[in-house]
Amino acid sequence: MSLLKSKIVVVPMGDVDFMMVNKLASNLGPVFSRSVDILKGMKMPAEAYNVVRNQYYAQVILAKLERTKANSREKVLAVCEEDLYLPDESFVMGFVDKLSGTAVVSLYRIRQEFYGLPEDESKVYPRLFKEAVHRLAHLFDLTECRNPKCVNYYSQIMLDIDNKSDKFCDICKRSLTSVV
Repeated sequence: MSLLKSKIVVVPMGDVDFMMVNKLASNLGPVFSRSVDILKGMKMPAEAYNVVRNQYYAQVILAKLERTKANSREKVLAVCEEDLYLPDESFVMGFVDKLSGTAVVSLYRIRQEFYGLPEDESKVYPRLFKEAVHRLAHLFDLTECRNPKCVNYYSQIMLDIDNKSDKFCDICKRSLTSVV
């Protein structure tokens, strides 16, 4: 009897560039040796919006995403443009709920314009890809890597994301192979 592999489902949330989401979905499959589907876009959940902070509560988004899962083996990744937060954090670029198998990545702070720099679309996709791979790695039970060149390294600042590779180090690759 063969075990069914879980698949990855990418969900565009809000007003996000579908071409970028499509490219992301195409590139994630080979990294995790999984099929990847793209769901029809979802609106940002109004109940996640905090008017005082002018941000969206990431945990509420993940709770909404969990309802889109066809089965418990699916790993769901949402991509949005909005600024995200957690109660103990002023912001998050992404967030994962391993128990529900859901994750979200925001482009808001990935974009150069947020930092007062000129727009540079050539930096957006590589940053999104690295953040998406990092978040999905958590859903596949990998822990943070201590190698700053590994895609699974926890990036605290944008420079960390820019400086790390878009590939797993040998240790993370072996760990991923054992769970994939």
